[in-house]
Amino acid sequence: MNTRTWVISAMATLIVACCPSWALTRERSLEEFGDISTKETAAEALTKATEELMAAGGGVLVIPADAPADLKVWNTSQQELNGPAVTILDFRQGRLRYHVPPIGTKETRGWGGLEVNRMLNMAGGTLKHCTTTGAQSINNYAVSGSTSYMATLTAPLKAGTDQHAYVDLIRGIWPGQYINVTSSVMGYKPPIDRITVKRIGWDADKQCNYFVADFKYEHPAGALVYNKHNVMALKLNGYSNSDNQTAGLLSAVQHHYAVGDNFVISGMMKYMGDVFCGFGDEGAVVINAETVGELNGFASTVEAVDWSADVITYTKGISMPHTLSNSRPLINMNRDKWLTAGHVLIVSPNGTYKGLADKGSIGGPGNAFNYQGGLILGSDDCGWTDAVIGRFFCVTAPTEVILPDDKSMAGGYAKLPRRPVYRWYRVRTHEILPDGHHRIRILRVRWSAVAAGAPKLFVDDNYTSDKHERPLNYAIAPGAWVYDISEGWADTRQSGGNLYWDHPRKLRVVPTGDRGTPFDFEPGDDVEQPVGPDPWQPRPVRIRQFDQMPNTMEGASISVQQNGRVQVTDGLRITAPARSRDQLPKRKDRKPAYDTMVNLHALARAGIRFAGDMLEAAIIFEQPENRVQPILWRKEGGNTVSLKVPPETGTFTFAGGHVDVTGRCVQRVSGLSGTNSPAHNLRGIDRKVAPGTTEFEVSFPRPETDAHFAVSVTPNWITPYCVTAKTEAGFIVRFGTEAPSKAKLDWIMVR
Repeated sequence: MNTRTWVISAMATLIVACCPSWALTRERSLEEFGDISTKETAAEALTKATEELMAAGGGVLVIPADAPADLKVWNTSQQELNGPAVTILDFRQGRLRYHVPPIGTKETRGWGGLEVNRMLNMAGGTLKHCTTTGAQSINNYAVSGSTSYMATLTAPLKAGTDQHAYVDLIRGIWPGQYINVTSSVMGYKPPIDRITVKRIGWDADKQCNYFVADFKYEHPAGALVYNKHNVMALKLNGYSNSDNQTAGLLSAVQHHYAVGDNFVISGMMKYMGDVFCGFGDEGAVVINAETVGELNGFASTVEAVDWSADVITYTKGISMPHTLSNSRPLINMNRDKWLTAGHVLIVSPNGTYKGLADKGSIGGPGNAFNYQGGLILGSDDCGWTDAVIGRFFCVTAPTEVILPDDKSMAGGYAKLPRRPVYRWYRVRTHEILPDGHHRIRILRVRWSAVAAGAPKLFVDDNYTSDKHERPLNYAIAPGAWVYDISEGWADTRQSGGNLYWDHPRKLRVVPTGDRGTPFDFEPGDDVEQPVGPDPWQPRPVRIRQFDQMPNTMEGASISVQQNGRVQVTDGLRITAPARSRDQLPKRKDRKPAYDTMVNLHALARAGIRFAGDMLEAAIIFEQPENRVQPILWRKEGGNTVSLKVPPETGTFTFAGGHVDVTGRCVQRVSGLSGTNSPAHNLRGIDRKVAPGTTEFEVSFPRPETDAHFAVSVTPNWITPYCVTAKTEAGFIVRFGTEAPSKAKLDWIMVR
């Protein structure tokens, strides 16, 4: 049995649902359907093969290893549920790719192009000791050839053969290794040498290792030397360009009707190395979740228009067609067709302005429509007509646009766009007000699609209110919803978005009121499909519980146990690039990274419980930048009561309310002060006064800051008295009657 026959036999075992029993009798090779010596003739043979196999009821089509490497294979044969299907096995380039039917056949839940069934039913038999058995097993052995290395040159490097490269870490370098060397200190500036390490040596004078390689360019000390590989056991890539409700790129549903420990998804990392290899590391992570808002979407130029088929054909070149979607609009970027006259005032969805702003409300059918408030008010010289309905509105003020040279603070995978990124909203309504101003409402979707009063802006200061008017530049551009990208989408991820090969390049868009007018799409118009202006930001982790019975043991929605021999720094850590309010001007929206770090929004017996022994403190306020970090309680009417400790004084400060100790006492008080200055003394009790004296000087145990205090004196004999002098050090009392024997005096002081 040859290799191909063996693989096909094995694949037939896997492709049970999409290739029924009859399919195995129709295993055909592409070369049976025509000449496959060129990309063009092979493409014709591929079309013919799928058509004939579908007409015959389905089957398996094999792309042989000698078929043209640049032949693009997509399996779109199946067009209806439970219809005939073709599975394509592609043996080119020394590996097996299989293209399953786009719909597949009916499974237990939904349809699938590939189904794997494993039935464990031993009919009275038993598995042996502690068996682990799976329907499929993938063993991924990374033994040699992969790299995770990033260090710097410790000495300048000259161009030439057999050059000695000194790096700050020889660990991870090996002869035969492919490595990159940049031309900037701690940066990726070209020219970059991509070299192969010849050997590793030892410099007896410098007492360090070096590696030997051939270099085309000179490189400074501090330049990066790096290469990092990802060697995963299973890689899943999903591309949702057509609207759908995806339960997960990886969806795992376990039906647990028995007893026994049961994990739906389990991850375990066993490690022995140091894990951290150098610059750019994220360390070891068992479960990683990242969301990335992309900015570089489809942009091209209209080549042709055919409104009989709703078709716009776009030009070849860099257009990023792999980002196309059938649920985002196509905007005409020809600025000659934009309306930009005058200005707009935008009132926030919760704001007010001269009684004109909409108030947000919940209503509509089923009381399920979220009508978002606000106002978009066009100046009386904007020139709008009802023709703007169906076009797209955006604010063009620089603070509301992400520009290619955007300086706002962002980290990680947040890349700069190639061109300005505007937030386009479809215009739903237009009216002219009695004073000549214009008002439009825009499409916003929050549960329901409604005509909303205003967008959510990046910068709050751009909103207009009763006490603050902020005119803004804007644009209203022609555009249309895209409804079919089947002949426009292309996978250009590997070419950097460049669609340079023969391709239909056709997009179908809905009709608009601008067709046949000067605002229509025309050849030569630049177009783009913008990012969504109103995303519901993805939540990296969501946990929902629908349990029905009481818990037999203590449980948790999130359980963290630290069972290691050594300390973990934090049980929970939340970070962001911005840590100080001084950095707010550098953020695009001029707001903190989080509105609320932890939001406890459910009924519970206790909000936070400290049941462990906290060595230093249960709660620590570091008070960075020497700024007060208060605790706030809200009162009726929106006022607050605060508790804070200014770092410069350490004074425990309670503001906004009174202190009620419910009949208990306040102990160990050193003084009472009604001012911002603390009192250092409180009272003196049973101070002895010499018999026969008419004057007594009280010296404070600790000096006051000044003499601005009130003092009350109580002698133990009947006499008029007065305080004749006050200083920081104390005060003097004069008596109208001489002190008798056993005379005493009490005093109390308040600042």
